[in-house]
Amino acid sequence: MWQRWKPQRPLNSNPPHKTEALPNSWPWHVSRRQYAALGGYPYCGGTLIARKWVLTAAHCIYNVLQCRPVTYGQLFDIYAVTGYDMAVSVADHQYTTGDRPSYNIRVTGVVIHPYFGQGNNGFERALLQLGREVKRSSRTEYAFLPEPGSTLTVGQFCYFAGWGLLPNPPIVPIADPPENLMELQMPIISNSECKRAYPFMNEMQDVCTYGANGMACHGDSGGGLHCLNGSKWFVYGVSTYGEDLCFGGFNGFALTAPKVDWINNLISSYP
Repeated sequence: MWQRWKPQRPLNSNPPHKTEALPNSWPWHVSRRQYAALGGYPYCGGTLIARKWVLTAAHCIYNVLQCRPVTYGQLFDIYAVTGYDMAVSVADHQYTTGDRPSYNIRVTGVVIHPYFGQGNNGFERALLQLGREVKRSSRTEYAFLPEPGSTLTVGQFCYFAGWGLLPNPPIVPIADPPENLMELQMPIISNSECKRAYPFMNEMQDVCTYGANGMACHGDSGGGLHCLNGSKWFVYGVSTYGEDLCFGGFNGFALTAPKVDWINNLISSYP
């Protein structure tokens, strides 16, 4: 019988800023790349949640559409709409090499949450349908989704990972993304604290973290908020908003638990 990949704790138990992740310690994290339109670098992250499906942020897709009309809530072909190929890079660590075991898989379909962009923040979710199956291995695995109604505790520590820009105080972040996958541990904060920083926060759909010396930055959007529950890693959120300069502060994540039924129903509709 197949045994689920045993989660491995990151090397740094409480790092004050982004540090390089242990290779393959986040086997469900993928980078998203848009060829021709935005180049081959990782401009957003995503989480592998099933053999042909990736969870990411809706605004990562919206930005690529460049006002081209699509129907939210329905599967569409990103190439047919934009004329550009989209791909995800799987089992990657140093994205500049493109060497095995990492490989790219074309995105054949996209679904944006039907309520995204309707003036009510909190529906920043999209699903990517892959052109072929990602097989489980020591380097690739599917993240667990939390049960509907699952909650996070204030003060609980979770992680995110990505190739997003690194802060460069006191000026703007370093222009080039890091070559290696980075990670950061941050605590969950209360909704009241988050709303002081982001009044638009949707308390039923979002959760926030705080990093005094580091946070998710440009290029990290769409990546997962990974929280350890017992011996399993769950993707509790999708990175959606934060401070522009990324020196440290509050990050907003769209919760996955309120939309688990939507995710599962959609995946089962397109086997």
